[in-house]
Amino acid sequence: MNKLIRAGIKRMFRLKTIYICLAVLFFIGGFDIIKEFLFREPGKSLPGPEGYLVSGFLAMVLLSAVLITSFLGSEHQYGTLRNKISVGYDRFSIYFSNFLVCYAAVLIMYVFVWLQTTLLGNLMLGGYKSSNKVLISLMILSFLAFTALTALFVMMGLCIHSKSVGSVAAVIAAFVIMLCAVGTVQLLSIPQYLPVEEIAEMELPGYERVPGDPAMVINPDYVGGSRRNTIEIVHDLNPMSQLLMVPEDADAKNIIIPAAELVILLAAGMIIFKKRDLK
Repeated sequence: MNKLIRAGIKRMFRLKTIYICLAVLFFIGGFDIIKEFLFREPGKSLPGPEGYLVSGFLAMVLLSAVLITSFLGSEHQYGTLRNKISVGYDRFSIYFSNFLVCYAAVLIMYVFVWLQTTLLGNLMLGGYKSSNKVLISLMILSFLAFTALTALFVMMGLCIHSKSVGSVAAVIAAFVIMLCAVGTVQLLSIPQYLPVEEIAEMELPGYERVPGDPAMVINPDYVGGSRRNTIEIVHDLNPMSQLLMVPEDADAKNIIIPAAELVILLAAGMIIFKKRDLK
């Protein structure tokens, strides 16, 4: 397997795609931080780098899908997988070595986002505004999220025979993951109650008062009941949602779910790949 990993890493870093991905990440994060510093509005305080960090992670979802399926699609396209099997490599070694190669590329992008945001954020924005606990939680959750997402995109890249179909499917999946993450966080962030002072006097009669608290009214936009339970399940299962609503401490559920998704996706991908006709 070591030979497969070394050969895969050499091929990965011969691709222009990985360097394009890093350039895009710099434009989304680093360039925007520099622009915010150089052209800030007078009297406006500088934001913390946390927002740029999360923006980089969201962009990484799409870039990881493109990079991984582009790399693995060429394995099908040029018959590399058949050649590996014909010389005696077993399918487990082929699958797992490709996962590790793709994971190495994703980790490079991941470290790049952290480094550029931290360095430029400290130099130009005054450093992170969040507590160390929040930053540590963000680091743990983001690391687990991209490990699970790598397993998902590797499964698509190796188990879908067509390079174009695999790439399109992975890009669509990436968009769905990002949209669901943003959508569920927005819905779950809607408060159940609103202060009376925030409501215009003319509109106040249309709001129901909170029993026992005349200073608050019930928010009609609040999502509750079975619909909220469904949204919470989608939120918990989507690893990117955790990055947009980071808790003070990553509890057991935040860690167990992406870890379980990683194991399931790796196992499912290997089973499907083992049964595929590559000859």
